[in-house]
Amino acid sequence: MSLPFATLYLQAPVTGLGEVLHRQLSLRPDMQLVSPVSAEAVLAVLDESMQKQILTVNKSGRVVEYQLVYRARFKLEQGGTNWIAPTELILRRDYSFDESNLLGKAAEERALLHDMHVDAAQQIIRRLAALKPQLAPMTSVPGK
Repeated sequence: MSLPFATLYLQAPVTGLGEVLHRQLSLRPDMQLVSPVSAEAVLAVLDESMQKQILTVNKSGRVVEYQLVYRARFKLEQGGTNWIAPTELILRRDYSFDESNLLGKAAEERALLHDMHVDAAQQIIRRLAALKPQLAPMTSVPGK
């Protein structure tokens, strides 16, 4: 699916979701990332956060499973008009926890967070691709 604009400015942090979005959008042949003054549209990542919640505990009260909850808010503007109003994505991932393997579980948590960044970026790009191009108003009729 192609995007309804050829140029885009990405207003996002250089880490996390912003980094993944920048990489994925840069690889698109139908669109170019440019400065805000020459962009047809501005995609802004408003904020993102990650929470780690206890999902289950064993009978001795030790944590057995955690759930990561990732939230990202974004919007798309074109010419001062919100094409996509501020929208929140919420992604969840569960993983088992073993305190005897702390390093391995920390690496798994980082991998899950990266997976959520990729998933969120793909969801945002699909939403951009689903937009219909803005039609320019007709100013004159040829031949009249």
